[in-house]
Amino acid sequence: MYRNQNAVHALSSSPKIYEVYLFVNPIGLKCYRAEQEVLKIIDKLTDIKIHFRFVTFHNFNTVSHYMKRMNLPSNNLQLRNQTYHTIYDACLAYKAALMQGKKRGRSFLLLLQKELTTNPIEYSDDLLATVAKGARLDVDMFFEDKNSEFVKSAYESDQHIAQEMNIVRTPSLVIFDSMNQNYGVLIDDKLSSDLIEESLYHLGIQNQQHNKLLQKKNVHAIGKDYLRVIK
Repeated sequence: MYRNQNAVHALSSSPKIYEVYLFVNPIGLKCYRAEQEVLKIIDKLTDIKIHFRFVTFHNFNTVSHYMKRMNLPSNNLQLRNQTYHTIYDACLAYKAALMQGKKRGRSFLLLLQKELTTNPIEYSDDLLATVAKGARLDVDMFFEDKNSEFVKSAYESDQHIAQEMNIVRTPSLVIFDSMNQNYGVLIDDKLSSDLIEESLYHLGIQNQQHNKLLQKKNVHAIGKDYLRVIK
């Protein structure tokens, strides 16, 4: 466990506000677990201000990674296209759920991933309706929003943001803080609550301690200009 007394004091006494963005596959088990790790650290560090957001993202590269993790034949073009469109549809579903509030949107995402990764159930509109009810959404409004041009435009905006931030796989986590005027950190692939907490602690620390964090293979510096894009 990373946290110690110095870290506790540094985080709790800081006036910083942390901005955390997790880019995920809306049907992926690994992303489902990453979301839980982020929520775990949010619940743990109640003495600091953390604004967080889950952002769905996919392209042919992330689809390939997903198929590899699921041991699906990558040379099956029909299956690849089906997987691509399923993830795309799930992205739209999540954006539609967010129209009824961030908490209900996150609840929808987590419930959908849980259903798809823990049960041998097929992705369908019936499943979406069941999950929407479980997340306490207005189901008719949910499907209406899902098919709207506004939701499709919002989805495209998220894809543009991910591309500008050089997101190449899911899950990927981006962290900025309000006191660091230069850059934040990007953590991809292997996420844990301990690594997230370590990143929060070291983000505003210069020189050796910060450089030590960036020596990790899955931790990279990222320009803070992107923060203006994502808000």
